[in-house]
Amino acid sequence: MIELAPAWDGYYDPDERQDIQLAINVNTVTVDGNDLRVRVYEQHGDAPTVLVAHGLLGYGLVFARFHLPFWRRGWRVVQFDLPGCGESGGPRGAATVQDIMAAWLGIVAWAARTYGAPVFAMGNAEDGVVSYYALANHPSVGALSVHTLFEYGDPADPGWVQPPWAVRVVRVALGLLARNRPRTTLPGSWTIPFKHVFAGPDDADYRRRLKADPLALQRGGAPLGYSLVKRFSPPVKFEDCATPVQVIISTRSRLWRADAIRRSAERLGGPREIVEIDEPHWEMSREFHDMYSEHVMRWFDQVRDA
Repeated sequence: MIELAPAWDGYYDPDERQDIQLAINVNTVTVDGNDLRVRVYEQHGDAPTVLVAHGLLGYGLVFARFHLPFWRRGWRVVQFDLPGCGESGGPRGAATVQDIMAAWLGIVAWAARTYGAPVFAMGNAEDGVVSYYALANHPSVGALSVHTLFEYGDPADPGWVQPPWAVRVVRVALGLLARNRPRTTLPGSWTIPFKHVFAGPDDADYRRRLKADPLALQRGGAPLGYSLVKRFSPPVKFEDCATPVQVIISTRSRLWRADAIRRSAERLGGPREIVEIDEPHWEMSREFHDMYSEHVMRWFDQVRDA
């Protein structure tokens, strides 16, 4: 039996726990001096490979419902904890957007060497938009699926900080902290409200469990916070992207404004698909994950068959 983080099984039903134990192999991949915990939901023989990290409030093992539908359909899932998050090494809550981009690039290189290219990548929060920043036009990446797409620093995008002038105030304040008191930390559940992230009607127990989980990100450093709001254009402009990208928009999200995400998606220059779901951002039910994953698998299969 593999060793997994304590209390991971409390998030899941018995059949899910059994599949997780059956599927996962645990690896360590070093990127920029940080030992990243990599969990591979393995398949025997030739299989397509999909990569996924996690949103900043959690870590990989608490999002297995996002991974299992792919494994059950025959995909090899490579899931990694971000630097300083979950079971990965590095200072807790200190990784910036640039550090997360480096982690994505390191994991893509490892996966392509280990399993062959192309690989596919998906994400629902920072693991979505940052995967675009890191992997657009990457030669080893066959396609992307993201739940958030925007340019960092655009005050029109974040729905939990409004009106737009408030985003500018937050950016100035975090910039001063990052420069002058970089060791300052802020509580994750205050800066990004859990109830707007995990917003399903039955998600209260999940939110309580995550807030008490010692491996979840309880506090984030000022440099991380500043990197999430400062102006930072993607290395590949949306209009110059040749990688096929699917953008899934939760139309009732209180985290990211649907109209802003839609505008970004419509700028994509290469093959693209925009899917709108009538949901309040994300929820942790099995039904939601099955629905969401079906959209992603259909897109990846469409690209693979083209």
